[in-house]
Amino acid sequence: GMPTAWKNRYYARNGESLVPLQQYKIDQIRMQERRDWSKQLIQDSSIECLDHEAIAFARNKYKEKMNRPHISEEIDTLTDEQFLTKLRLMRDGKLTRAGLLLLGKEEEDVLFERAPTIMWRLIDREGQIKDYEIFHIPFVLAIDKAVGKVRNLTYRYMADPDSYFTIETQQYDQWLLRELVNNSVAHSDYQVGYRIYVNEMEDSIVITNPGSFLPRSIEAVLEPDYNPPFYRNQLLADSMVNFHMIDTSTSGIKKAFRIQKNKYFPLPDYDLSDPHRVRVVVYGKTLDDQYTRLLYSNNKELDLETVFMLDKVQKHEKISK
Repeated sequence: GMPTAWKNRYYARNGESLVPLQQYKIDQIRMQERRDWSKQLIQDSSIECLDHEAIAFARNKYKEKMNRPHISEEIDTLTDEQFLTKLRLMRDGKLTRAGLLLLGKEEEDVLFERAPTIMWRLIDREGQIKDYEIFHIPFVLAIDKAVGKVRNLTYRYMADPDSYFTIETQQYDQWLLRELVNNSVAHSDYQVGYRIYVNEMEDSIVITNPGSFLPRSIEAVLEPDYNPPFYRNQLLADSMVNFHMIDTSTSGIKKAFRIQKNKYFPLPDYDLSDPHRVRVVVYGKTLDDQYTRLLYSNNKELDLETVFMLDKVQKHEKISK
């Protein structure tokens, strides 16, 4: 499950050449062992380490997700420990890391080697931090609190060149922000780093999480037949699906792109230049009037892949032949 290094560097063969081993291949080699970080038991843990409000919230979200009266009736008859054992967040009276991450009391984060946190920061145009707040476990409650810190102002803009009326919309779609932060929680590499950042800039939100981007490129995710190679934290991702937080059908990122497309806004930017970090920028304003008007006039006819290319044009990014 580990690649072999030479002087602390990893190599691969490309034809007749020796080249650096790409991060996604390192991840794939490590995942051959299939050791799910989120599935591992915490030996000194028990049901007493969990937040009662978080468990009640998770129960309701699970019943909402299942949407079956007989399942809701069954869940209501289970104790907290039986409920969490059913969802594999507990085994033999001990918590998994996923269970503690999603539902644990804040003071129990000492059971992690390093406590996972979500940090919201307000950053001005000069790059100075004007305000910040750190959110601890339980993440099932912390995510909405972090997203709720973002100021969501009304934005007015012209999209129809033949009209004098402006469009009014909130800068950011709440579902979109929540989805991207949820994705960051589900897919972070908690062995690399333990903090997720939600940076509120003047006209954009920048969300950063530790770990490589498993699909390797955003273009791959936008393909109609895309399937993820594997999930870094399988139990955590499954649990977040059960609690109606994310969708493992890989439709979340596509939906986020469509939301921006239907607002005639720039699409989210994924910066994957750092193999140990994923950085996504969500824009809260228009950039190029020609792009905005083009989408307004042809939105139904333009598929997402074409809009993705047009978005690169407005951002002056290089496009391959």
